[in-house]
Amino acid sequence: MDHYTDYPSFSEALIGFSQEARKLGFQVGLQASRDTVLTALHGLWLDRDLFEYALAALYCHTEEERIPFGQLYKRFWRKQGSRLTDKRDYKNQKKIHKAAQSVAVMLGTGKSELDGETEETKNTSGANAKETAKKTDFSLLTQQQSQLLDEISAKLIREMSLRIKRKNKKAKKGAIDLAGSIRNNLQNGGTIIHLKHVRPKREKYRLLVLLDVSGSMDKYSFYLLKFLWSLRHHFKHIEAFTFSTKLMRITDYLADKDMSLSLGMVSQNATHWSSGTKIGDCLQDFNDNYSKRYLNGNTMTIVLSDGLDTGEPEVLEAAIHQIKLRSKKLVWLNPLKGMTGYEPIQQGMQAALPALNHFGAAHNFASLMELENILTHA
Repeated sequence: MDHYTDYPSFSEALIGFSQEARKLGFQVGLQASRDTVLTALHGLWLDRDLFEYALAALYCHTEEERIPFGQLYKRFWRKQGSRLTDKRDYKNQKKIHKAAQSVAVMLGTGKSELDGETEETKNTSGANAKETAKKTDFSLLTQQQSQLLDEISAKLIREMSLRIKRKNKKAKKGAIDLAGSIRNNLQNGGTIIHLKHVRPKREKYRLLVLLDVSGSMDKYSFYLLKFLWSLRHHFKHIEAFTFSTKLMRITDYLADKDMSLSLGMVSQNATHWSSGTKIGDCLQDFNDNYSKRYLNGNTMTIVLSDGLDTGEPEVLEAAIHQIKLRSKKLVWLNPLKGMTGYEPIQQGMQAALPALNHFGAAHNFASLMELENILTHA
């Protein structure tokens, strides 16, 4: 098999990779080849993992293709070196890299100024490392802690889902069935020792999540998106949307069992990522086009946003009240609330607060797990 160093230029290596993929049976058309070149020119090739995630989203159409693609990628791009060097002179490299930062943040491989493994992190092991990662602000996570959260988050959310189901089942016993109780206690001489309850008809429970992916949320959006992906796979009835200057439904993109493929699909379609913030306008768009379909008396609506709206507060106030009227409970989780001394003085939060049933933090994994108490009593 060819290696990228066998080609005279980086651009020709990209074309060669597409040809190698076709030989292995991947359905790679002209559009996928073109998108591969555009992906590289946007600076994603500067990071090996990010480049692989992006290409996997273009080349893999099923979960089964992910493993052979990973093997192909490693053989072609990684075997004889770690990072790629193009023979062309990128005079605008700084501009290209800056344009790619929002995508890097979205896929979770962007570096913040505070990133980097410290000796303290390296020396923390086992349970202590997990607890530290869970309590660390998303904006301060090292690469090692981020990977650790990936490993434990799905398990913890699955356990949370099971606990919620058990608590709800235990709490909703229903009215006492007197005739049934007598029949069940005939062996006790008619003395009723164990009461039988009529099991009530349980209505389907819905969860609706609206995630802010504007520029001010860059440090948190990716981790919150990962959290949504995990929720999507452990709660049956969940709908998810992203918003910034426009609204987009992402429920179907989160359905893939491979998280990297799901995030890749979102990255391909979320053109509004890291843009401005029009919370009120986006929520009104939801009310106009989606609320009748996805909201009812059994829906808990969760907004994940810092509340830094640049639109008119009256628009946000009206839109959030409409959502409140159609929801069983309205929750707003704000990453800034995890900061010491934070006060919700932003005009967006001031407009939304009166309609909320709960206002909480969303700055680390531990704060997100507090949702268990809210969901249990929904």
